Amino acid sequence: MKTIEVEDALNLDAVFADTRTPKEFEEATIPGAVNIPLFSNEERAVVGTIYKKIGKNEAIEKGMEFVSKHLPNMLKEFNKYKGKKIVIFCWRGGMRSRSITALLDSLGFDVYQMKGGHKEFRRYVLRTLENYKLTSKLIVLNGLAGSGKTEILNKFKNSIDLEGLAQHRNSLLGAVGLKPRSQKMFDALLLKRLEELKNEKYIFIEGEGRKIGNVILPLFLYNGMKKGINVLIERDINKRAERLVKEYGSHKEELIKLLDKFNKLTSNKNILLLKKLLNENKLQESALIFLKEYYDKKYSCSREKYKIAIKENYAENLSKLIKKLE
Repeated sequence: MKTIEVEDALNLDAVFADTRTPKEFEEATIPGAVNIPLFSNEERAVVGTIYKKIGKNEAIEKGMEFVSKHLPNMLKEFNKYKGKKIVIFCWRGGMRSRSITALLDSLGFDVYQMKGGHKEFRRYVLRTLENYKLTSKLIVLNGLAGSGKTEILNKFKNSIDLEGLAQHRNSLLGAVGLKPRSQKMFDALLLKRLEELKNEKYIFIEGEGRKIGNVILPLFLYNGMKKGINVLIERDINKRAERLVKEYGSHKEELIKLLDKFNKLTSNKNILLLKKLLNENKLQESALIFLKEYYDKKYSCSREKYKIAIKENYAENLSKLIKKLE
């Protein structure tokens, strides 16, 4: 049975198979990995309880009982990747990944067990980010809510959408309609993206604080943003309100529930008015109030710190921006 170190595995053209439970996989995994679990969430809890209260042998016996009924479907999933290199991992390179690697090896698969599992991968990510040397110059897009920063980022192949990686828009309403990612998953995705762009002269990125929702940016990236080329995106407030309606409009009920959290940020009168407008489906009017009474007051932008400003005509101004940088 072949084993492989994390860094060597990442340099392979291989399929990564995470044998942990769906819950573990959802929290964090290796970007691009497929989940082919030995146990369901509930089954792993049962095995863990038996291990703690009765003993290891009884836990293994119960685990084998669970695995035996999943085995046909698991092999069906692994057969999709027959002929490719497959890297198997679990939490720390223990029994789950070892047993599946041994089985697949006996069936003629080109398969490796990743040493240390996801735990070691996490250590690798943290170690790499801690020592990361950013050589690209950052072009930092700033602007008030609804000004279209993400839209501009998506026009460039050499960009990092931090809010997209975090699945959070970095505001009190930032998680509406999204499922925020864990710090572990955010770090893994960020490192992957940085490696993809490491030879770029410029990287476009949105101006952020050190935190996006509950995830924290690595210090080297945050400092790089502070030293970057600051660009101010300006847009008419009505257009910005339209963008908020497009982004949040289908999550009206969730917005109404969150409004009570605004009691320290705006008046009760505004909160009651917003609830009334949302219930009446007057989304444009409510978006304008959100902007005027919350977003624009909290995230004001001083023009003096920005070297370049982009206004309404994005296509024209983006080409001018690139020419200025070259």
